[in-house]
Amino acid sequence: MSLFSQIYKEPFPKYDIPIDYIMDDNVSGSILELYKMFPCKIKAGVFAICLSGGAKVTLNLSEYEVRENDFITVIPGSFLQIHEIYDNTAIAFIGFSSTYINTINFWKNITLNLAEVINNPILHLPKEVAIFYKDSISLIMKAEESPIKLLDGDIMASIMEVFYKTHAIIYRNSNVQMAEKGPRELEVLREFIRLAFENYPHEHKATFYANEIGLTLSHFCATIKKATGKTAQDIIRQLIIMDAKAQLKSSDTRINKIAKSLGFTPTAFNRYFLEYVKMTPQEYRNS
Repeated sequence: MSLFSQIYKEPFPKYDIPIDYIMDDNVSGSILELYKMFPCKIKAGVFAICLSGGAKVTLNLSEYEVRENDFITVIPGSFLQIHEIYDNTAIAFIGFSSTYINTINFWKNITLNLAEVINNPILHLPKEVAIFYKDSISLIMKAEESPIKLLDGDIMASIMEVFYKTHAIIYRNSNVQMAEKGPRELEVLREFIRLAFENYPHEHKATFYANEIGLTLSHFCATIKKATGKTAQDIIRQLIIMDAKAQLKSSDTRINKIAKSLGFTPTAFNRYFLEYVKMTPQEYRNS
C-alpha cells in the first residue's frame, strides 16, 4: 500500500495535506472523482503528471483538457473542479502542505513566475520529459522509504523550488509562451494576477489594481484585456465566485460569515451571487 493510500483513509475531497509533503508515482483517476462535486479551494501546493487517460477540469480562471504527459501545477489557494475523468486515468504527483509552505518563504520564491503558473497551470510535455518527472517522483519516494533518512525539510524545500523553476523553463520553451506581448504588458499582467489573488476578498474594483500598479484605469483595463482576452473586472469576479462556491459547498459556515470573508454585506453578497450564478447562495448550497 502506498503512503498516499495509508494517509488518506478519511473521506474526500481533501483540500490540504496532513503532513509536510506526500508523493505517489501511480494514483488511480478514480480518486479524482470526488473533486467533481463542486469547486474546491486547494490549500496545498501540488505538481502532477498525467500518466494515462485524462480529464476535463476548471483550474483557477479557465477550463482545460488534461491529456497524457501533461504537467499540472496547482499553487496554494487555487480553485479546482473536475468535470469529467477519462477511462484508465492515472497520475503521479508530489504535494506540499500549506503549513509547510508557509515555513519556507514560498511566495518570495515563486513571485516572478506566479502569473505564468496561474495563467498556464497545465503544460503539455514531450514524452521523454514527462517520464523524467515521473521517474523523479519515484526516486523521491525511494529516498523517503530509505532506512537512512535522506530527506529533510531543507531538501524538500529545494525540490519544490526545482519543480517551480522547471515549470518556468518548460513555459519559456512551449507554444503557450506569449511572445507577441511586450515586456511591459507581461509585467502588468504578472503584477495584476499577483495582486488579484492576494486582494480579491476585500478589493472588488479594477480601480484599486490600476492604482497599485500605477496606471490609469483605461490603460490598465486595455492592457489586461489584450493580454488575457478577459476584462480585469471579469477576472476579479471569477475569483470571488469560485471562492464563494467552494465555501458554500465544502463547509457549513454561515452564509453571513462567508459574505463577510469576501468583503460583502449579506444583502450585497446575495445580490452579487444571484446576478452571476443565477441562484441565491442558499439555493446553490442546497443544489
